[in-house]
Amino acid sequence: MPDFIERRRLARILDRSADRLAEVQSPEKGWIATMRLALGMSAEQVAHRKGVSRNAVYQAERSEKEGAVSLKQMDQLAKAMGGRFVYAIVPDAPVEQLKYQQALGKARLLLREEPGFAEWSADERQDWVDDKAAQLLHDMPGHFWDEI
Repeated sequence: MPDFIERRRLARILDRSADRLAEVQSPEKGWIATMRLALGMSAEQVAHRKGVSRNAVYQAERSEKEGAVSLKQMDQLAKAMGGRFVYAIVPDAPVEQLKYQQALGKARLLLREEPGFAEWSADERQDWVDDKAAQLLHDMPGHFWDEI
């Protein structure tokens, strides 16, 4: 498990990538067909460049739309059309926000295990949750990402 500094560096990479890709939307026809059609290439021409049949190109286009195309296939087709395949997993929100939301959820769950918490005031409960969330974020225990 990376240390705090490494996790922070990785989080910055992901957050910057998410910002850069925020406006990117998959084209309706899929990336393979969109690139091929934008270039004015036939499936047969792409197939010849890739060393496969025309039907293999059409099948890859269908598979992409179904979410079943392989990364290797996407890479090879992109190269055959003079492009490059980019693959990424980016967070839906900044990494620190995702971690904080998880910490809050865990803290709220752990609050229920505290003896007498039902008699605490709303402010006392909120303070406990805030403190516990901060502790969880700092310690990042092994169970941190377990389901809430």
